[in-house]
Amino acid sequence: MNMTRRHQLTFELETLSIIAISACLGIVLAMYFHNHPKKISFPVMDTQLSPTPTAPPPPQVDSSSQTSPDGTKKLTMTITSKNDADTKSYIFTTTDADGSNQQQIYTAILPPTESLTIPFNTWSPDNKYIFLQHNTKEGNEALVLRANGEPMTETDQSFNAATLFAARGTPYTYQETTGWASETLLIFNTTNADGTKGPSYWLEVPSKAVIQLSTEF
Repeated sequence: MNMTRRHQLTFELETLSIIAISACLGIVLAMYFHNHPKKISFPVMDTQLSPTPTAPPPPQVDSSSQTSPDGTKKLTMTITSKNDADTKSYIFTTTDADGSNQQQIYTAILPPTESLTIPFNTWSPDNKYIFLQHNTKEGNEALVLRANGEPMTETDQSFNAATLFAARGTPYTYQETTGWASETLLIFNTTNADGTKGPSYWLEVPSKAVIQLSTEF
């Protein structure tokens, strides 16, 4: 009986020791995980972002100019071409030679089949007028304007030499304007019906008179 009792006591002590050790280990583990919380990772959603829209290219801007014979005035042409449009915008300005006293005298929006250019002799001798060459599929025209931006008459911002000549009803066809004969006389040439060279004319500014010349230019 004593032996059995001793074994029972030994078993109970071992059991209590195991329980105590387990309890201590549980407390230690609980404190560890309390101070070191487990991080939980969530799956990352694969979202497809919309592509960033590409900015349209800037419009192309070109310019050219022509100085008056006496060097005191300058005519500048600015052409703006947009990539999403077939047309071109033209702006013509006059200034003093140093860029001061700027005046916008003419604007136009033209299709690809037409264009405007500045002739080398665009200025009248007194710097009061300029003429531009308007190029079309049918040929070219000359537009006459005041250099200060004011209209030519109460009803006309500019004169078209080809239109004024056609209104006369001659057997000739306007060909080209070559330059100024004086402060108010603009010279242009014509062709015959068979394409040969016709007579030359003066366009008198600002009366719009068309005068045939005996000499060809």
